[in-house]
Amino acid sequence: MIPPSDMSNTIINSRDKVLSTPTGWLVAPNRNFCLFFIRDPKSTMVIPNVFTQLWHCTKDGIPTKLKNTRRIDYESAFETWHELLSNNWELIEQPINDNYY
Repeated sequence: MIPPSDMSNTIINSRDKVLSTPTGWLVAPNRNFCLFFIRDPKSTMVIPNVFTQLWHCTKDGIPTKLKNTRRIDYESAFETWHELLSNNWELIEQPINDNYY
């Protein structure tokens, strides 16, 4: 069973499988961009949407200037998340700065 505090980043599909919504910061290998994923709180749990924010960032992976924001469906977010990770984008485990949320 998933603790209630973790339920905001999960969905349960029609086959009762629990899937994690891509959430967090990914930093490009050359450190010039970072991409932030967060579940749209207004979307349904069954068919969630995800916001992505593409940021210019410093060599330390700190966001400096917002380039664009997009709202995408779960499948596209999941695919993009895993494709970027397979292309050496780095997951930043902890929030970089609370002001960016």
